[in-house]
Amino acid sequence: MTEAQDLCRDIQMKLPDDIWMLDSLERYRRGARFTEDFATMDGSTYVFGVIEIPFSYTEGSFTWGCWVEVSRALHDAYLDAFQTPDADRLSGTGILANSIPGYEDAEKVTVAITFSSERRPIFVLEPGNSLADDQKTGLSLEDHYALDELLFGDDEDEDEEDFEE
Repeated sequence: MTEAQDLCRDIQMKLPDDIWMLDSLERYRRGARFTEDFATMDGSTYVFGVIEIPFSYTEGSFTWGCWVEVSRALHDAYLDAFQTPDADRLSGTGILANSIPGYEDAEKVTVAITFSSERRPIFVLEPGNSLADDQKTGLSLEDHYALDELLFGDDEDEDEEDFEE
């Protein structure tokens, strides 16, 4: 069994689901543009940030790096203030733009966004879903093991299969 210190503590979604699900040609056709922090397609605008889930059994947190759809005005204000002290004065709301494994009831939930000049925006989910519950109460060791299993399966079995003759 995996030791607790070896469990994954960070997952990053590469793009908003609406863009990720398209092949590169369809992304081009639909005018998708994206960096590590901003994305736009079909008139929708997105920002990348983090949902931090504190551990209830130890120091630290599990971090979901994910995308939130925001208004054009908030997107542009953050773009103008990106990595400057002006970002510290920005806040807003958006809609979660990624499906989070193990938290299907959080799909497209509203999030409060706190921007910063020194780090990625922090997303806090509205109550009423399991991800918001974990964000408030923390991730237990048992739930951390279950999440790791959901994300990665049993790597030991896969390794054994790779070497069978």
